[in-house]
Amino acid sequence: MTGSLLLSFMGMFGTLIGSGLTGFLALRSERANQRALEQQEERQSRRRERLQDLDLRLEHHRWRREHRRAIYEEFAVKSQTARIAALDYHRCCLPGAPEAAQREEIRLRARMAYREALQTSYAVELQGPEEVGARVDDCLASLRDLLNCAEEHEARATAGPLNSADAVDIGEQITACFDDAQRVLRLFIRAGREALDRPTPPG
Repeated sequence: MTGSLLLSFMGMFGTLIGSGLTGFLALRSERANQRALEQQEERQSRRRERLQDLDLRLEHHRWRREHRRAIYEEFAVKSQTARIAALDYHRCCLPGAPEAAQREEIRLRARMAYREALQTSYAVELQGPEEVGARVDDCLASLRDLLNCAEEHEARATAGPLNSADAVDIGEQITACFDDAQRVLRLFIRAGREALDRPTPPG
C-alpha cells in the first residue's frame, strides 16, 4: 500500500511539475511573441516616421524650387525691362528724337526700372545658390553700365550739337552695352535653370 501511495504521489507530483513546466514554457513563449510583436510594431512605426519625414522634405524641396523659380523669373523680367528702358533713354537723347520732350520722364523711368531690378536681386541672392547670385551681380553691373552709357549720351547731346561721328560713336557704345546686358542675362537664366534642375537631395 505504501509503495502504491508513493507511486501515486510521485505520479501526481510529476504531473504537477509537468503542468508547471508546460505553463512556464507557454508563458515564456507568449512573452517572446509579445516582445517580437512590440519590436515589429516599433520597426513599422519608425519606418512610417521616416517615410513621413521624407515626404515632408520632398514637399519642402518642391515648394522651395517653385518659390525660387518665381523669384528668378521676376528678376529676369525686371532685368529685361531695365535694359529696354535704358535703350529708350538713349534714343530720346539722339538728335531730332521725337521723344526728346519727354526726356526727363524717360530718364526717370529708366532709373526706376534699374532700381526695381536691383531690389529684386536681393531676393535672388537670398535664395541662392552662389553661382546664381554671381550671375545676378553680373546682370546688375551690366545694367548699370548701360544706364551710365545712356546718361553720358544725354550729357553729350545737351552740351552741343552732335556731328555724324559722335552719333556713330554713341550708337556703337550703347549697342555694345545693350548686347552685353542681354548676354549676362542669358547666363543668369542658364544658371537658374541648372539650379532648378538639380535632383531632390537624398533622404
